[in-house]
Amino acid sequence: MEEILVIVFQFLIEFTINALSHLPVDWPSKKRRTPERESMWALCLLSLAGGALLGWLSLLVFDYALLQPGWLRIVNLLASPVASACLAQFIAARRAATNPMLIPRNHFWYGFWFSVGVAVVRFSYASR
Repeated sequence: MEEILVIVFQFLIEFTINALSHLPVDWPSKKRRTPERESMWALCLLSLAGGALLGWLSLLVFDYALLQPGWLRIVNLLASPVASACLAQFIAARRAATNPMLIPRNHFWYGFWFSVGVAVVRFSYASR
């Protein structure tokens, strides 16, 4: 029973870190004064690169994976970008109620690609 609780807590910690990693980067968009662009491929690519950079920097400080079972690492790799994207869209939708310059769909994709960058680098290079 103790091993199951350890695995659950390890998953929750790793998942939460990956899912919430995009929030500090997205915070400056709160006070946007110009409309967001409809074309977002360049910012999505920049988000992916920024996430990968944060993943590499996290490896310098925290070079091992909390999750030991391979199947949990794969679940984290797939689920954390989706959770990060949904959270970014939810926060952007709340902000869009007072600031019509925000497009919540764009923040979904920025959060998704940023978290993909973090998760892929940590999945690939964190030691078990």
